[in-house]
Amino acid sequence: MLALAVDIVLPLLVYYAARALGAGQAPALLLSGAPPALLLLAGAIRHRRIEGVDLFFTVLLATAALVSLIGGGPRVLLFKDAALSLVVGGWVVGTAFTGRPLAFLLGQRLHRGPAAHARDGVWRDSAVFRRGLRVLTLVWGAEQLLDGGLSTLAAATLPTDTVPLLNRVGSLLLLGLAVGATAAYARRFRIRHALPLFGAPAPATAPSGEPPEPPPPAPAP
Repeated sequence: MLALAVDIVLPLLVYYAARALGAGQAPALLLSGAPPALLLLAGAIRHRRIEGVDLFFTVLLATAALVSLIGGGPRVLLFKDAALSLVVGGWVVGTAFTGRPLAFLLGQRLHRGPAAHARDGVWRDSAVFRRGLRVLTLVWGAEQLLDGGLSTLAAATLPTDTVPLLNRVGSLLLLGLAVGATAAYARRFRIRHALPLFGAPAPATAPSGEPPEPPPPAPAP
């Protein structure tokens, strides 16, 4: 929830607060990108390392800051924000076709030690587990691509002061739909295959994702 507030709510509050204090549209848009960047930097300092997902977003934020400093009016910055969503969506979709899709990497970050190793083993041995996480990765990538497409349309056609609010509301709605779809798919997957997509697998879970065979009956005395 903290990450959601920092990524979506705080940038919106910073933008309109800066505008209320007399800042121009371009400086306000630049300031609104500070909360997510600071959260990412704090996480890197706390853990003393940047993992693959964090590294991607660090490069993305640095690129966005560089493009903003190069120049352009408020509408250019709005297009930049939309383009970032499109880039993120394209990257997320691309990971679905690699050895470690984003859904698997995020699931691994929820666990440590034996649980993470168990998930590694299920990923290696279970085709249905791999397919389920690739499907969710594609869903998340499609959400970002749709978000970027709608943001691009808004930046091209709407007054610049209304775009940040509309984009944040649209992002929240799309995020809510993606979260709902993820929860429903993960629940259905667990019922059907007796295998959690994000939780730690039960010790008795078979590598294929199917329930284990019951033990043979004990011999009669």
